[in-house]
Amino acid sequence: MSVIDMNTINNLKSLSKDKTFLVNVIDVFIKDTPILIADMEKAVKGKDASTLKSAAHKYKSSTRQVGATQLSALCLEVEQLALAGQQSSKTVVDKITQIKSLANQAVSALKDIKTAHLKN
Repeated sequence: MSVIDMNTINNLKSLSKDKTFLVNVIDVFIKDTPILIADMEKAVKGKDASTLKSAAHKYKSSTRQVGATQLSALCLEVEQLALAGQQSSKTVVDKITQIKSLANQAVSALKDIKTAHLKN
């Protein structure tokens, strides 16, 4: 299973004839990824449920936009755990580790998609 749902990418492509639209969406995702993951990690260390919920929610939306559905599902789980007051649990720490790994794969795949898109 691909880390990026190509149906989502194709839908994004169809929204604009301008090639830069998809490129901009991908670039924003790539730029925001390390920031939002760092926010989640900092929130876990600081036992800050509100910040964890907010960062997970923002990243969940961002991942959905680019078709990173597995990543989006993990973010939803972290968001729900933060809502349940489990912001510093081992489960959350493990899920953030999974998010980091999957995010690296998603960023790599999106860079490839961007390169291919610009060549066409």
